[in-house]
Amino acid sequence: MDTILDGLNSAQRSAVTSSAPILQVLAPPGSGKTKTLTARVAYLLAHDGYQPQDVICCTFTIKASREMRERLAKLIGERLESRLILGTFHSICRRYLVKYGYLIGLKKGFGIADSDDTRSIIKRILKRLNSGMEVRAAQGRISRHKAHGLSPSEVAAQAKAEDQELVDIYRAYESALAASNLLDYDDLLLRCGDLLRQHPQCVSNVQAVLVDEFQDTNVIQYDLMNLFASKNRRITIVGDPDQSIYGFRSAEIQNLNRMQQRYANTSVVLLEDNYRSSASILNSAQEVIEQDTSRPAKKLQATHCYGTLPVLRKLPTANAEAQWLVLEIKRCAAMTGGLLRMSDFAVLLRTAALSTRIETAFGRAGIPYQMVGGRKFFDRAEVKILLNYLRVVSHTEHVDALLGIINTPSRRIGEETVKQLTSGAEKANIPLWTFIKDVIQGHRSTGKKLQSTTERGLCALVKLIEAAKEKLQGCNDASAPQVLLEFITERLSFQEWLTQEYPLDEDTRWANVKELMGQASEVAATCQDGDKEEDLPEIEGVKQQQTHAGEEALSQFLANVALATEMTKDEDEEGQQAQEKVTISTIHAAKGLEWPVVFVPAVYDGSIPHSRAEVVDEERRLLYVAMTRAQALLYLSLPLRQPRFGEGEDTTTSLTPFLSGKVTKTHFRPTGPRLQEKVVYGIADILRRVHPAAEAMFKALGSLPSTLDDQWTPDGEEIKDAVTKWDNSLAVNNRGEPYPKRQRPNTHQGPTSTTYVSSTGYTMSNFSNFAVPTALSTGFQSARDYIATNSAVTAEAPAASGLKRTSSEVASSSKPKTGTSTGRKDGLAQASISNFFGGSGSSQKKESSAAPARSLPQVIRRNEPAPAQTVRPAVPSSLSSHRPQSRPLQPSRPTLEPTEPNGYTFIAAPSKSTVKRARMLSQLNPNTENPPASEKTQESSTSGFQSASTFHTTTMSVVRQQAPGTSGRRTLGIRRSMNNGWEDRMKREGKGRVG
Repeated sequence: MDTILDGLNSAQRSAVTSSAPILQVLAPPGSGKTKTLTARVAYLLAHDGYQPQDVICCTFTIKASREMRERLAKLIGERLESRLILGTFHSICRRYLVKYGYLIGLKKGFGIADSDDTRSIIKRILKRLNSGMEVRAAQGRISRHKAHGLSPSEVAAQAKAEDQELVDIYRAYESALAASNLLDYDDLLLRCGDLLRQHPQCVSNVQAVLVDEFQDTNVIQYDLMNLFASKNRRITIVGDPDQSIYGFRSAEIQNLNRMQQRYANTSVVLLEDNYRSSASILNSAQEVIEQDTSRPAKKLQATHCYGTLPVLRKLPTANAEAQWLVLEIKRCAAMTGGLLRMSDFAVLLRTAALSTRIETAFGRAGIPYQMVGGRKFFDRAEVKILLNYLRVVSHTEHVDALLGIINTPSRRIGEETVKQLTSGAEKANIPLWTFIKDVIQGHRSTGKKLQSTTERGLCALVKLIEAAKEKLQGCNDASAPQVLLEFITERLSFQEWLTQEYPLDEDTRWANVKELMGQASEVAATCQDGDKEEDLPEIEGVKQQQTHAGEEALSQFLANVALATEMTKDEDEEGQQAQEKVTISTIHAAKGLEWPVVFVPAVYDGSIPHSRAEVVDEERRLLYVAMTRAQALLYLSLPLRQPRFGEGEDTTTSLTPFLSGKVTKTHFRPTGPRLQEKVVYGIADILRRVHPAAEAMFKALGSLPSTLDDQWTPDGEEIKDAVTKWDNSLAVNNRGEPYPKRQRPNTHQGPTSTTYVSSTGYTMSNFSNFAVPTALSTGFQSARDYIATNSAVTAEAPAASGLKRTSSEVASSSKPKTGTSTGRKDGLAQASISNFFGGSGSSQKKESSAAPARSLPQVIRRNEPAPAQTVRPAVPSSLSSHRPQSRPLQPSRPTLEPTEPNGYTFIAAPSKSTVKRARMLSQLNPNTENPPASEKTQESSTSGFQSASTFHTTTMSVVRQQAPGTSGRRTLGIRRSMNNGWEDRMKREGKGRVG
């Protein structure tokens, strides 16, 4: 018993050990509800002495059933676990109908009509009745009536005149199912309900009933739960009303209240501890869901750290939104040093139609992705063909299965022949298979005589099916599905047919066939190991219907296929290639799943809530479910403009009403997080993964166009010709707005950026307009130092550079001085430069007679792809071993003192040495947030290269306020000249020449 309770918190223990006969466990996302429900089952068996065959546990997906079985096998052993009546509502109902269905007149060997079968039947009915109703619309309306337990006659009694057409379709549909001895998904529940109402002794042995995801039950499933527990009235349900999002499937959120009203002794246990998401994600989700005041009050308590604030990103268009998804996924994957893989990302959509642009963007960027709820394994052509053969062998009355194989492979049976056969069977009021056999044997005839090749093809089909049925009768064990598949593929020469029919991918299709055979063999192996999952306990006084073992094995295999709606080939593959893909899914299909990083695009009014939504509260719950799928990072986004269908103009969107201004301001950030070390390590802690090494985090940065989410403004506007900083991110002002090229920052707002337009590249006649890093950002202590080491460049093109120098300076630079190569008489002799670089002047002279020329760093333009080599680290590799000298540099030129401020910005060295030691990534990204306390080291000019975040800008107005001779800031300035435009202007205004 101690093992059962190990690892449970106090609330979970209370739920597991509760003695209450009627128990509701309300479990929010990530609170460990599956673990609690599994432990509850094990506790009832171990503590209360219940027999496993007397306990019914209902889940909503096959995946959940498998997970519970695996956990229970570890807690109570495989022998007890295999005897539990555990599965989905549909699979459990089928088991009772197979054993006791004869009591309500259900024919032996009934089949299950899947969604494709029901659509085919309805399509034929609509054509016969000349109805203009859409197939899916009719299918959905019939299913909703069945979910509320309404028969065709009951619908007719309530129907209005305009609904009479649906009543006729409903009646014809029910007649078609009965003629083929088929039950659809809804019938499995309805007919089992009929059975248990009329013969409650069939479940008289049941001692306890447990139901998972109770908020998703419809009226029929709620009734079934009560019918299962009618004898001993012991029920445990686990659910969360905040996650009730299947109203379109007739789920009833009111079932929780109905249960409390029906059972006065209901106990409620709240699970509030969340083991999935960061606190910041939970807080934002809580703000959304608490807008619904009718919900039961409960909180989400985080067990992880606060983490990074969720992102609410605005983009100009839907195409830009798709491009941003690509950039942000790549940025997160690169800057986390392999911590986040492609399989850790998910894009959750309100509707599948939103995936088109995203899939296109992913395809162009080479991002692998998979669609959840896409084409299922059992729906693939080659698999579907073989399954239809098995269906006909098992159930020859299955018309749609028979039509699917009648001319596959080709038997020269055309569409006209098929029409004659089907119409003849309808007129004779007999199954299609019986009519075909009568035609072949000469007992019946079609309206038009069949060609000899067609007759031979029909004969071949009949012989194959009859031979397979004989094979089935001779196989009296669970290996029947495997034996039949091998027999049919051999008789059809199926592999050769695939080669002829699909010459480009025959190997893949044959591999799918082998996979199907493998699943059939697994069923046989499981049954041979003693797993009698379909067995129900014997009830005294109630006889169970006996069946042929081989027939029952085949019927069970086909039923599992029909009910396995979520199984895809990708889920069965465990290879790395199948796993390392970004998941694109609808929010509905993502329920119950989780990912480290979740993107929810298109959070605008009309998408969430949807324009055709009938229940706004359910739409709010849908957004809540999407947000709580995220573990570490959550992104919401919306395009500001959407194309108007059928018109040329775009329409403006508005943010979903579920995110108020207060919520977005306090719980969201406008752009993606700055992924410095502290943030990355926090993500690793939430995911319980090893911290990535700094080298790994730095390695992939060269492939990024920017280390920040700065390709669009925080307000979602396009950025054209913006200034690019030394790390390829955008230069922004204190409002987060980018500086456009050909403009200077507004100096009246103070220093807000460390990136400036280069004086050497900005002239009136030069339209290249590129930006360069500041001198200090490349490892120099001052601007003059930068110029000195670039003397070769500036001497060759002084006019083009725009740097005006006095005639004495030019002359001095052309004359070598004693002890220097090209220096000036300004205290910056070669020895000083050598000392600045950490070496002696003498050694420098031996190696080179001139100061090494440095080329300007290449800057990426915003509209061009960024080559990997253009992204430079904060410290040039050639200077990585050097340290600046500790003494301050003295300028040779006087401080510039204009008579009035002109808004002109100069590069300046700080009056004090305030260089701080910085990590490698902090130097690459000067705008890091929340640096670790360990990084705040002592201030020393010799502690490392100057961090870009310590640069200063000085305007002429600031310089003018410093009186001559005072101890104010000494400024090393670079005067700009645009073809002497400023100088001439100042002369005209009588201000005199400055400098």
